[in-house]
Amino acid sequence: MALDAGPPPRAPESLRDSLTVDAALLVVVVMWAATFSTFTVAWREVDPVAFTGVRFLAITAVSFAVLAMAKERRRPRRADIRMLAASGLTGYFLYQMGFVLGLDRTSAVAGAILISTHPMFSLLFSWLGGRERPSRAGVVGLLIGFGGVVVFLGGWNALGQARTGDLLSLAAAAAFGAYGVINHDLSGRFSSRELMAYSLAFGGTLIVLASIPAMAAQDWGSVGGVSWLILAYATVGPVYLAYALWNWAIRRRGIARTVVFAFLVPVIGGVMAVVGLHERVRPQQVAGAVLVVGGLVVSRLAPRRDVVRSGRPV
Repeated sequence: MALDAGPPPRAPESLRDSLTVDAALLVVVVMWAATFSTFTVAWREVDPVAFTGVRFLAITAVSFAVLAMAKERRRPRRADIRMLAASGLTGYFLYQMGFVLGLDRTSAVAGAILISTHPMFSLLFSWLGGRERPSRAGVVGLLIGFGGVVVFLGGWNALGQARTGDLLSLAAAAAFGAYGVINHDLSGRFSSRELMAYSLAFGGTLIVLASIPAMAAQDWGSVGGVSWLILAYATVGPVYLAYALWNWAIRRRGIARTVVFAFLVPVIGGVMAVVGLHERVRPQQVAGAVLVVGGLVVSRLAPRRDVVRSGRPV
C-alpha cells in the first residue's frame, strides 16, 4: 500500500480536528474490514473470479480517467517499467487473486486475520533487501505475529490442518508485503494517481485477462440488487474513497499515529464475520488472532533503522 506522508510540519490538532480525523480513519477501517463479509455475501450469486474481473476492469478504467484529467503527469522512464510491472504483479494480480481465491476457500474470520499479516511480510522483505536494519523489537514482533499464525492454523500441525484458502490468504499477504517494499522508491517518483494507474496497467490487465472465462460463464441476469451494490462498493469504497481518507489523515497526523488504526481491521473484520455470517471461532483461533495483532503492534511501532545509501534513507 503506497502512502503519501505529506509535508513534515503539521500544526497541533484541535479537539474538533482530532475527532474529525479519528472519524475518517474509523470509516476507512470499517470499509476495509467489511470486505471480508460483504464479498462473501456477493459470491453466493457471483463467481469470485468474475466479480474480481469486473471490479478491476472498472477500477483500471477509472484510474486512467482520473490520470487523464490531471494537469501534469509524469511518464514512466524505461528504467521504471520493470518496477511498475513488479508493483502491479504483486500488489494487484497476486494479492487480489490470492485474496479472492483464499477467501472463497476459507472463513471470513481466517481471511481477515491472515491477510492482516502483510505488514510483517513488508518488514521481513525490507530486512532481506537491506532497506532496514532489524531492530530487537521488530524481530520480537515478527516472531510473535508468525507464532500467532501457527497457533491460529492449528499449532504444531499448522500446515497439515490449514485449508487451501488459509495458505492462499497467507500468500496474498506476502504478495502485498512485497508490493509495499517495491513501491518504496516508486512512490517518491510518481504521484498516487500516477502510480496507481501505471501499476494497474500491468496488474489490473492481468486480472481482467485471467477473469475473462469466469466473466463469460457468469449468468449476470440472475445477479440480485444486493450483489450489484456490493460490487459497486468494492470498486469505489475500499480503493478510492478509503485511500483518499487514509492519505488525508496521514497528511494531517503523520504515519506513526495513523497506522495504528490498521490494527483494528482484523478485529472488526472478524467480529463482522461472527455476527453477520454466524461463523464459529475456536479458542485456538482467538489466541492466534491476539498474537497476530500483538505482533503487528510490536513490529510496526518498533523504531526504524534505515540503511542509508547515496546520502538519503532508503
